[in-house]
Amino acid sequence: MLITTERLTLHAWSEDFFDDLFALAQLPETVRYVGTGEPWTREYTLAKHRATLEHWAAHGFGWFAVSAAPGSFDGVVSLVRRDATESGLGRPAVEMGWWIAPSGWGRGYATEATSAVRDRVFEAGWADSLLAVYEPVNKASARVVEKLGFIPHSKFTLDGRVEQRAVLDRPR
Repeated sequence: MLITTERLTLHAWSEDFFDDLFALAQLPETVRYVGTGEPWTREYTLAKHRATLEHWAAHGFGWFAVSAAPGSFDGVVSLVRRDATESGLGRPAVEMGWWIAPSGWGRGYATEATSAVRDRVFEAGWADSLLAVYEPVNKASARVVEKLGFIPHSKFTLDGRVEQRAVLDRPR
């Protein structure tokens, strides 16, 4: 499955993307607002990669690899189904996240890629609600959340870090 935008191609996750994901997950500037903020180990990255492949097999959607040029790996837009408890919303939702490689920062790739994925989620009926979870101190992600139309829902603390939940419901 492909999603294309004016400048980007988003590829359904496959075995081919593990090495690129691992390389991206080694960059301190990329992971600083994710989990513990530490680069991912090879084992942890492999577990995430396998879970992503299993999610695609079970649900028909999941993570997308972002490419700005043929053969490039410029980031990820992730989709993960969450039940009512996992979402923190009291209802099921699909959590959307993103990482853009530092070489693509400041070019609008995150907004362009996530907007395209958001539209596909609602057009395909994959979810009635999208969830974004981010650290408010991550101003770039906060801007993407705002541009996409997410509404702040609740804050919580995880591992000593303040996280914000925001939700976007399918347009009526």
